[in-house]
Amino acid sequence: MSISERSFFFARRQTLANVQLNQARFPHAGLWLDKFLPKQFAQGKSEGEGAYRDHFEQAVKIPVADVYTSAFNRWKHTLEASGIKTKVATTQGRLVVGLGAESVLENAITLHRTYGVPVIPGSALKGLAAAYARNRLAEPAWQKGGEAYKTLFGDTESAGYVTFFDALYVPDSVKDNRPLALDVVTVHHQEYYRGEKSPPADWDSPNPVPFVSVRAGVKFLVALAGPEEWVEAAFQILGLALAEEGIGAKTNSGYGRMVLEGYAKGVAKTAEPRETYHLAKLRLLKQETPPPGRSRGEVVEVRGRYGFINPAQGGGKIFVHVSQLQSGATSLQVGQVVEYSLGKYKGQTQAQKVDVLLEPD
Repeated sequence: MSISERSFFFARRQTLANVQLNQARFPHAGLWLDKFLPKQFAQGKSEGEGAYRDHFEQAVKIPVADVYTSAFNRWKHTLEASGIKTKVATTQGRLVVGLGAESVLENAITLHRTYGVPVIPGSALKGLAAAYARNRLAEPAWQKGGEAYKTLFGDTESAGYVTFFDALYVPDSVKDNRPLALDVVTVHHQEYYRGEKSPPADWDSPNPVPFVSVRAGVKFLVALAGPEEWVEAAFQILGLALAEEGIGAKTNSGYGRMVLEGYAKGVAKTAEPRETYHLAKLRLLKQETPPPGRSRGEVVEVRGRYGFINPAQGGGKIFVHVSQLQSGATSLQVGQVVEYSLGKYKGQTQAQKVDVLLEPD
């Protein structure tokens, strides 16, 4: 570093050191977190990570700027006008994304660069959903390399059908429009974690490490784009993953759990990971090929003892009568996924030898 560069560097630090929080005309927690810390030069072993606590406390008190509400509403309107589906996800406890990112404060958090509000990157949402499909859905089509998995998430050769946008903070979803909170992790057995011989003991001195996280009750707008049936499948998987696995750092400690709007009931009922009705229907109708001479479709209309099937391969509706049901099925219901053979009855095309593959929820 040259003498002129060094002089500019220290002059900038000195200027920033004198900036007070109440001087800011545009509140921005991210900029305040990045502000120079006067305590850095004086920080010694006795202070440890605690030297940052006051700085973090100031940052979490910064409310979201009023201008962000206008930007958020414009963003939401643009998504809806483009036909992009949105759902609201609500934090059930603390959440922190980007905790291990590079930062002079040792601990970081992912914030919007322009407005300083918490944001969940679309890449994190997609990665979570893909990992849940690979690890928790037993059907081969949803394993890595399976047709459904490649279609939704893509692979090294092609992009997936669904685009995951960054999830933005919903304005005024928490009291005083302050979504951030001061948090702390307490390392009790430093020597043991460093690999030294000393085993953990009750007399070890804890070292509280402060950091910033998102508080409980904060809402995020999750947006997905793509073909409707694949977007719905992505929301189904993402809803399960957010509730059961959580997103971001410290998920093993309960951080990052969220409830996705419209999917909380289904998540609560799921005692064990399972393929949801919509995902199973997608697999049966779009991914699997029926046996030779057989067709598949969904019952879309019922009138007493007969109804109509919407064929998976396209074309007009197929007439079906309850007398053609097999394998113990006794009634027709809208939403049933069926497999059948085509035949004629009094000159009219109808479904025959009908097996019910999937019942609606």
